Amino acid sequence: MLLQRSIAFNAIMFAPGGMPRAERELGATVESRLNGCVYCASVHAQRFEQLAKRNDVILQLFEDPLTAGTMPRERAIVRFSAELALKPHALSASHVRALQQAGLTDMEILDLVHAVALFAWANRLMLNMGEPVLPEATA
Repeated sequence: MLLQRSIAFNAIMFAPGGMPRAERELGATVESRLNGCVYCASVHAQRFEQLAKRNDVILQLFEDPLTAGTMPRERAIVRFSAELALKPHALSASHVRALQQAGLTDMEILDLVHAVALFAWANRLMLNMGEPVLPEATA
């Protein structure tokens, strides 16, 4: 399962063209934050910060994941990612239009959907592996 996850991760997060990598990481962070996957949220938040060279939106995201974003494009990405995470059945053409109005192309929107969907699955995979257990010290 982890091998298949790695193949899918590389294909989605490192795909050429489309959405900038930092924005893919932002979508992954939103999904992971809302799913309660602390490991994925921290890893992808850090990757966003490295790529974007800023952390303001990440600070906002950990404070209130539904209102984060410092510019219209970012807010649209965060809101769409949150909606996809929390109510995928409620997505409609109006959600896509909001992304388009914020300047995203159809290819970038598809990349965002893939990144968020990947982490909807990956978070659940990681969370089901359990908590780390430290071996007891022997005397």
